[in-house]
Amino acid sequence: MHDSDEYDDWIDDEPEDDDQDYTITCPECGAEVFEDADVCPVCLHAIIRDTSPWAGKSLGWVVLGMLGIIAMIVAMVMLTP
Repeated sequence: MHDSDEYDDWIDDEPEDDDQDYTITCPECGAEVFEDADVCPVCLHAIIRDTSPWAGKSLGWVVLGMLGIIAMIVAMVMLTP
């Protein structure tokens, strides 16, 4: 048998919404702004996104990536007759 309260709680759970809009914090005023906004609606500060491939990567990963590139160049030079 099911406990009716537990069953009702399970039924009332809302499904996960995969299409939900995500927000970021405005760097100027701290207001919550939609992720795809170009300007904060509160303070009108421009929202600038960093499009660098290195953005958000730790220094260790950057160094490891650079070492990998250097190793590939050295290997290619060594293989050339």
